[in-house]
Amino acid sequence: MEINLESVTKRYGRIEALKGISLEIKGSGLVSILGSNGAGKTTLFKVITSIAKPTSGRILVDDIDVNLDPKKVLSRMGSLVEQPEFYTYLTGRELIEFTAQVKGLRGAYLRDEVRRVSELMGISEYIDRRSGGYSRGMKQRLGVAVALVGDPEILILDEPTFGMDPRGMLETRNMLKKIKAEKDKLIIMSTHLLDEARELSDRIVVLRRGEIKFDSLNSANISMVKVVGKVDNGLSNRYAKLIETGEGYAIFELYDRSKLPEFNRELLLSDSKIEFIIPADSLENQFLKE
Repeated sequence: MEINLESVTKRYGRIEALKGISLEIKGSGLVSILGSNGAGKTTLFKVITSIAKPTSGRILVDDIDVNLDPKKVLSRMGSLVEQPEFYTYLTGRELIEFTAQVKGLRGAYLRDEVRRVSELMGISEYIDRRSGGYSRGMKQRLGVAVALVGDPEILILDEPTFGMDPRGMLETRNMLKKIKAEKDKLIIMSTHLLDEARELSDRIVVLRRGEIKFDSLNSANISMVKVVGKVDNGLSNRYAKLIETGEGYAIFELYDRSKLPEFNRELLLSDSKIEFIIPADSLENQFLKE
């Protein structure tokens, strides 16, 4: 699958929320759109999902223009854009069932799907309560569950862990890792959490004031790399210094950037791989720059 944004701008009156965004995303995996409040992340997701029309430019999904044929494109997507707001008198079950019906599910298939997404997001215990009584974190879990209905090829998630307690954040991140492991799924996620982006992403794009300021796919100024899989300590000592470790991943600082191809070849032989690169001008600096 392929998503292309071609010189996309979006204006609200005199405010230019997106300034000529061009971005190409191919294949499966997880792409994080990183940026502070007001960077344009939510606006970007609104135009991708046709909630808002771009002022100029095009968004193509497998060569189909989102604005010309939104029904065809959106049938392949699940999305959570902005903080979810629901009819407070409806239960979590009713809200999920409604989305499932819109996606054409009926009978046992519908019931199975409600069970699947509610268990996946840990809301089975609360699913028959009215959503108006949900906490901020539970509403967020419900919003992600609704996005997962129908097992879409493409997931668009706007700060999916926003408002969750530590357990909810951990469970949601683990769920995203499982979906990411499915080779036919693409997740595009916004976040302002650097650690979350590092842990989950195959690619990181930094958005600032409506413009792309950094894309890990295109950075030539390599200083650090994120590696997933089993890493041989001797190998890491020869090529790089271990900086950070997490569940199933590690971040290394390269001793010599010119040795990156050799480092990568040996990683592949040991069932590991480089997921993305971090420039010498660190990700934190990219995020904080004005």
